[in-house]
Amino acid sequence: MMNESRKTIWIRLAVVLFVSVLMVSTASAQKTKRKKAALQPPPPPTVTAEELKELNDAATQSRENLITASNTYRQSLERLLALQQQDEKRAAELVEKRKQLLELGIIAKREVTESEQLLADAQAKSAETGKQLESVDHLVAEVNAAEELSKLPPEPQGTFRSTGMLVRFVGLSRWNLSDFGKVDAFYRLKFSKPLPVSSFGQSETHNRLGFNHSNALDVAVHPDSVEGQALIGFLQNQGISFIAIRGAIPGSSTGAHIHIGPESRRISIKP
Repeated sequence: MMNESRKTIWIRLAVVLFVSVLMVSTASAQKTKRKKAALQPPPPPTVTAEELKELNDAATQSRENLITASNTYRQSLERLLALQQQDEKRAAELVEKRKQLLELGIIAKREVTESEQLLADAQAKSAETGKQLESVDHLVAEVNAAEELSKLPPEPQGTFRSTGMLVRFVGLSRWNLSDFGKVDAFYRLKFSKPLPVSSFGQSETHNRLGFNHSNALDVAVHPDSVEGQALIGFLQNQGISFIAIRGAIPGSSTGAHIHIGPESRRISIKP
């Protein structure tokens, strides 16, 4: 009788344990299911044909606005450059005149030195404006390249693509402007001259036209030149992303350069 009672107790305990384990397993499964459901990304939004057309129209309008702003800015830079070149010419003439006066013993060497400094300052201003003009051409070329790239499917890392207007490489390495030194070192070793950088990071041109160029640099070489081909090969071997652009418009080398680093992204146009 006692053994029968103990047997009944053990059976009841076994049933209780079984039910408890079952309840815990069920709760754990439900929790896991809810967690997986929470981690699943929401389904992509459905874009209608009309919405897609509106997006394309907006992109086209944005590009046209940028081109208009670029042309306006370029014209102002051209006028400024013309004035600066006149100042440069007058400064050069003053240097020559004072050198002659120095030889005649009419003026002191200090006055010649002062005029030479004025000439150097004028030349620096003209050179800076020339670089800004070059940056405008490069940016317009990149906008046209971006439009061409937008028509292509997304490319995985390590992809090399060459089309009519551009060459694009999506590298595996993480690029930072501090890596400029090794690119410049390669170019100096290969061609015995510094890397011809036209835009290093964010410039006044990019600020005015509303583009983020903060972690990129532009090199003023044509992609199909000897220098361009050597630089492209080096960047690809190093796994550094770049976009090599043959020109702003087909058949023209204006704006041809190699953009190293991430693509320039639109931010906002300053009034």
